[in-house]
Amino acid sequence: MTNLSHLLSSQHSVLTELKAVISQEKQALQSQDADTLLALACTKASLLDNLKHNDEMIAAQPDKSILETDATLSQQVSEAKSLLAECQQLNAENESLIELSLASLNRFSQALQVSRSSTSLTYDGKGRTSSISSLGNNLRA
Repeated sequence: MTNLSHLLSSQHSVLTELKAVISQEKQALQSQDADTLLALACTKASLLDNLKHNDEMIAAQPDKSILETDATLSQQVSEAKSLLAECQQLNAENESLIELSLASLNRFSQALQVSRSSTSLTYDGKGRTSSISSLGNNLRA
């Protein structure tokens, strides 16, 4: 039982760290700090690996049925599930921010292409604009 308690405590601390990293990720997205985002992505991936490893260790415990019957362990499991749900909610909010940023960058890119050379502007198969710089460059009179 102490092994399960230790694994659940470890899981709780990893989830707490993950929640902090996701919150920092949101701030970096809002401030458009790419370097911080890259560092946080590495940290986040490492924490998710730790989370998966702890989960597998808990699932491999022979006395894992105690998790439902013991009040203390049951409370630890419900706290971990609650933290996980908070992390998922924060991550979904970050996903929305990323999608908005990508849409904004696409609009900006299209505006730059239009202003660069409206005579060579074409559309690709997905309806996005692109300018073909070689259009008409190889003509000889």
